[in-house]
Amino acid sequence: MSAADLAGLAQEPDAVRRLGARRGRLGDTPVNRALAAELRDRPEEFGRAHALVLGADEIHLPQPSGPGGFPDALFVSGLECIDGFQRLVVIAEAAAVLGHVHLSRATVRLDIHCGRSREAMRRHFGGAEDRVNAATAQDGLIRCPNIRRLMESDWEREGSFEPWRGVSTGARTRRYAMPEVTRGLACLAAGAGPEAAHAVATDEGLDALWGSIGSALYLQVFPDRMSPLGVVRAVKAHRAARAALGRLPAKYGHGAGHLIAYAPDLVAREACRRLLPVADLHDERTRFDWHGVIERQLPREVERTAVDLVRRYAVVHEELGGKPRYAGEVDRLDVWQAILAEQ
Repeated sequence: MSAADLAGLAQEPDAVRRLGARRGRLGDTPVNRALAAELRDRPEEFGRAHALVLGADEIHLPQPSGPGGFPDALFVSGLECIDGFQRLVVIAEAAAVLGHVHLSRATVRLDIHCGRSREAMRRHFGGAEDRVNAATAQDGLIRCPNIRRLMESDWEREGSFEPWRGVSTGARTRRYAMPEVTRGLACLAAGAGPEAAHAVATDEGLDALWGSIGSALYLQVFPDRMSPLGVVRAVKAHRAARAALGRLPAKYGHGAGHLIAYAPDLVAREACRRLLPVADLHDERTRFDWHGVIERQLPREVERTAVDLVRRYAVVHEELGGKPRYAGEVDRLDVWQAILAEQ
């Protein structure tokens, strides 16, 4: 059916009671905002992903108006919304703004169940959340042209790059998963500031970056000229820097040394950039000895960089008020930027 023909089902304030839906109008949730935007901007796509599931006491299909024709109406009594009430609400709220003609461009699949099938659908959707793997931002990366180009590159000598959640089939000697690839590339991102490394320092930050395909920060981390060798270099450098931080003596961790514990990626990024030619990360023809420098020189540079940044942070910390607690302060982007600006 067209969305225009369904707009009246949830327009009244008592629609949730009348339709026996499991939930009322949830309002301005992220999902509802996305549904409303899709109905507004891409009505032809609005009904493709999910069907509206309704229950009914009885369905009556009238005789067609002519030989070989189809009936132009459907009579339903005892209507119930088993699944999709929020979509009905979005359609109802859009009707007054977008109009009948616009809504008629959205075709919605409608499943109506009676009798035993109705009861089965109630049971199914009553606990459907327990049987659905919710989509995440990482699941959308497969649609990014830069990621697809990297996947289709020659990884034969380097292992395999897999942007998906979970593990794919097939034996591989080395597998580069999306979180470590992202953090490695962010550590050596081309931008002058620490924004990329800071953005992916947490799992929440990873999701936010993955969900912003095409943004300026996203393209800093995942440029169109990525190469398998560049990814391997970035991951190895990030791994080596973080490992070196883990081996630092405990004496470095007191006072402003909390920087090492709370912002290790700031130290890793700065140490890598002091030694490695970031601009040539994805250049497979460069003669720079990436492997040798990462293996032999980077650990010592990490220690020197940690000492330097801890000293700078002590000054910044005092300028911020000299508060005794460091947690919640040192992981802020403005503090990262202040530390790097401090001489």
